Amino acid sequence: MTTGTSIDDLARTLADHHGIDTHAAAVDTVRVHVDEIRDDPELWDTATRTLTPAGVEVITRAVDASYSVGAVATAAARTLVELEEVTSEIGRLTARRDELVRTAMRRTELRRDDIAEAAGVTSARLYQIRDGRR
Repeated sequence: MTTGTSIDDLARTLADHHGIDTHAAAVDTVRVHVDEIRDDPELWDTATRTLTPAGVEVITRAVDASYSVGAVATAAARTLVELEEVTSEIGRLTARRDELVRTAMRRTELRRDDIAEAAGVTSARLYQIRDGRR
């Protein structure tokens, strides 16, 4: 009798091979593919709830193909992309704030304390922004 491969076992193998960040993420990846082949008895053994050797091959190839074209976005990768986007937006907004601070400081009728409060910075930081320091 041939023993099938559990979702957990295949997940461990794929996590090691592809550097998937957590076991849970690897298990989720395998489960997505198992859901697609579950009705095929040549790929999934419903009695033992394990993958047949052919099922392991199908899922392994599918995951390999996804990784080879960069189609798999792990939670960690999505987090990095979002972090890059937010950092870019922060940079853009900071530059705009600094521009507005310089404009406000050229206007003598505006109190420095009011400008600092509106910008969310200290009075000393206003002068650094004005002078392009830091």
